[in-house]
Amino acid sequence: MKRSYRFVEAVGTVTCSLETGEVLVLPVYCGILKHPTAEELVVLLGDPIVARKYTREALRKAPWRALREFPRSWLLACLAECVAMESLAAGRVRALRFMLGIEDAAGAPPDDPADDGLM
Repeated sequence: MKRSYRFVEAVGTVTCSLETGEVLVLPVYCGILKHPTAEELVVLLGDPIVARKYTREALRKAPWRALREFPRSWLLACLAECVAMESLAAGRVRALRFMLGIEDAAGAPPDDPADDGLM
């Protein structure tokens, strides 16, 4: 028997105005925040505090296919918060840094074998 897998898909988008006046367009994925339905999530994501928590949770558990739909600058800002709060596993941080194309302070890519002392 063949099995069909359904990959994660956004059910829509929502705009959120940040405290700075910047307007974000965020994809709406059910399941990143546990309990709200899609309709409730659209309303909740209008609040910048909820949008920030939603994005931090997405960084923690959403696949890259979903994260690509978030604004890159917003992902970078939320990733910096997650690193400061130490809310992400070190491996996840390295993977996100690689996917976002962030280099470490020495200018080497995050997964450079020269960094881990093995070579």
